[in-house]
Amino acid sequence: MRRLLTAALLASPSLVVFACGGGEADTPAPSVGAAGASGAAGASGAAGGGGQLACTPDDCFEKGSDTGHPDPAGAKAAGQARAARISDPSLLKQPADARQRVRLGDFILVNAKIAATIEDKGLSDGYSRFGGELLTVDRVGDDGKPLGLSLYGETLTALSTEMIDPTSVSVLHDGSDGKEAVVRVQGLLKPIPFLGSLQALFPDQFGVPAALDFSLAPGAESVKLRLHVANTSDEDLDATGNEMHGFFQYARSRMYTEESGFAEPKGKVKWVGFDNGSMSFAWRSLEGPLEYSLEISGFQYFVGQGFPIPKGEKRSVDYAEIIPGGADLDALRAAVARVDGASEGQLVSGKVEDATKAPVAGAWVHAIDGAGKELSRTTSAADGTYTLHVPAGEVRLVPSKVGYPAHSGAPAAAGTLDLQFPPHATLKVKARDAAGGTPLPARVQVIPTVAPTEPPESRGEQWPARGRLHQEYAMTGDASLVVPPGEHRVVVSRGYEWTLSDQTVTVAAGETKELTVQLAHSVDSTGVMCADFHVHSFFSADSSDPVVDKVKSAVADGLDIPVSSEHEWIIDFQPIIAQLGLEKWAFGVPSEELTTFTWGHFGVLPLRPKPDRLNQGAIDWIGNDPAKVFAMAHADEDKPIVIVNHPSGGGFGAYFSAAKLKRDTGVGDPKLWSDDFEAVEVFNDSDLESNRKGSLADWFSLLNHGKKVWAVGSSDSHSIRSSPVGYPRTCILFGHDDPQKLTPEAVRDGVATGNATISGGLYMTVKAPGGAGPGATVSAASPVTLEVTVQSAPWIAAESLEVFVDGVTVETKPLAQAADPAPGSPSVAATTVTVSRDPARPRSWVVLHAKGKGDLSPLHPGRKPFAVSNPIYLE
Repeated sequence: MRRLLTAALLASPSLVVFACGGGEADTPAPSVGAAGASGAAGASGAAGGGGQLACTPDDCFEKGSDTGHPDPAGAKAAGQARAARISDPSLLKQPADARQRVRLGDFILVNAKIAATIEDKGLSDGYSRFGGELLTVDRVGDDGKPLGLSLYGETLTALSTEMIDPTSVSVLHDGSDGKEAVVRVQGLLKPIPFLGSLQALFPDQFGVPAALDFSLAPGAESVKLRLHVANTSDEDLDATGNEMHGFFQYARSRMYTEESGFAEPKGKVKWVGFDNGSMSFAWRSLEGPLEYSLEISGFQYFVGQGFPIPKGEKRSVDYAEIIPGGADLDALRAAVARVDGASEGQLVSGKVEDATKAPVAGAWVHAIDGAGKELSRTTSAADGTYTLHVPAGEVRLVPSKVGYPAHSGAPAAAGTLDLQFPPHATLKVKARDAAGGTPLPARVQVIPTVAPTEPPESRGEQWPARGRLHQEYAMTGDASLVVPPGEHRVVVSRGYEWTLSDQTVTVAAGETKELTVQLAHSVDSTGVMCADFHVHSFFSADSSDPVVDKVKSAVADGLDIPVSSEHEWIIDFQPIIAQLGLEKWAFGVPSEELTTFTWGHFGVLPLRPKPDRLNQGAIDWIGNDPAKVFAMAHADEDKPIVIVNHPSGGGFGAYFSAAKLKRDTGVGDPKLWSDDFEAVEVFNDSDLESNRKGSLADWFSLLNHGKKVWAVGSSDSHSIRSSPVGYPRTCILFGHDDPQKLTPEAVRDGVATGNATISGGLYMTVKAPGGAGPGATVSAASPVTLEVTVQSAPWIAAESLEVFVDGVTVETKPLAQAADPAPGSPSVAATTVTVSRDPARPRSWVVLHAKGKGDLSPLHPGRKPFAVSNPIYLE
């Protein structure tokens, strides 16, 4: 999150009031919405009716059992709902790539239909840190245990920015009496630490005891949340319009509302759905509608009605309800309807087929009303079959799949309805190495001459961007792609060092056309491999790219070293590379993007996953200043370096801006400034010209004030639809070309030497006398001549070379390339520059900038070709 969070707050409470007296027994409180759980009684000696309430988080509310039911998995057979602390490892069922993990000692609610797990107290993974959070919502299998399909992320349930910091999590009712089972989280309301920088936007602070009950009734298909708050302060408190329902679900799920479909909501919504293809779920407030406020960096923020809390009183409110549905939106809507006692709609089933009646797997089937509103959707199975619930009235079923010709839809009616796409064509593409004819990992783009008509945003489909029909990452070099009949541009590439194939073909309905293309490795990068230190996947809150897709895209674009850099989380790309059999092409390195919400983001390289630690071993910056955090990073057993990411440009994601770096001194505000970092991401998905007055000038200031800090260029890719991995990339001299010989330490040390250049399509080498390169110091008693070579694949052209000495441009010269190079040969421009040390300085430095012509179309349209060296020092 790099921009300030702002929110529209609502009023109109929906709550229950009951006064507190001494020695009350637990009794169910009246409620608005569904029936609430009991246990919100006053503590002994508590004043009521306006007097000061004297109780603590431990005695304001009844505490339950530490263990709960001895056999939670038996709830299904017994027809009960049960709650228990998890002691059986077989209940720890989640997808292998789930982020928020359930552990022994956490709690489970389970009945015959659904299950939910709640985290124990203590320091928590994720963004709230407090524990006591909902971890999974799932359906139950025949064995009475969760199916293990939940991809639930994290939800911030807060008053203002305060959540419960639990002093205990317990089983209030274990369900053995045949009634509802309840897990209670109780403690003190405290500010969510990572939102500390936004306190000015949320001035209301409460700091009073509270309890949150998760309850599940026998046979129910929803988990209900009931919130209890005790005002032990000496003044009236008011959370009206100040109730946060904040969702970190974007990475794995598409948000849906009845009002807007999958498009961004507007105003009030009845409920919010999250469709993830595995275990979709709905969330709704039991106080009334939620008000959509904003989505920023994957955080989807809604405002609930809230309620006042008079001095000396406890208040309880039926707060929220979570409904797990099934694999898709249709299963979720059916579950919501059952919970509401409403009709699920009429059942329509059939097959999705192509024009030859062959089944089409993985096609969307949308239910659309007469006004084009998205009512429901599902996907076809491997055999093409689908089942969909549709309401009565004018409804059309519209199948859709990337590559297939558009289908106008068919009227829905209860019973069987087969859906058949119009005739299509097929392109079979083979990418081969021109040097030996072996298969070559490659990117295949198909761009129809007639731009495809993409489904509206409300349908929730994501097609390739910029008019592309396909953007395929072919790891074996082979791709078979369905296309509409007609004319298509087919671009096959393997990144900046290789030739590409760009041709237009015409295919008729029913035709299969085969294209075999030869790509040549035209740029000589012997001894050098290139890295992207800033790559996000769906383990970051603001990226929805699966890890495997991110790795494939990197390899297809010729990146040697993709580095995982999730926000506040650690993963490693190397096991995925090995799983895909791509070790000869790439080496993955684990790192972290240390993401403060106050004073910047930082790459910590390398940092291996440590499952027994907070957030897989991420550096815990909360409550520490930059100097302490940098020291903590350096002290990790992986001995990482620190890279300042996107350092300039404003906002709390840019360290130099947040710390108020002064270019005339090379230091910032003493309260925030530390120069205990090794590298700066000068180029973040951008070229030099885009950064000349920003991060480039800041980097030059540091160099001019004696700080030896190296530049890197990285993509900061969050979505491969629009932000390619590897633009730009940092090319490091290793002395060999074998990714299988690399280690994370070797990559770290390569950055630390400074012997690297940044490539945004152009590839630069620089040699000083004696063969010294970037990062080196050479004697400069007299002028020094540098040999500069700029290479590029034939489809990229260099234009000019700019020479900086001590941050000042001293020369710009054209780069002349050889005329009419042989087919497949690189564009090469070789030149020399002569530079001198400023005699007024003990040491000068030289940085070189090669600028290209046009952009990087057709591979990366809109991105400019360039290269930049790290400094060579003159003494």
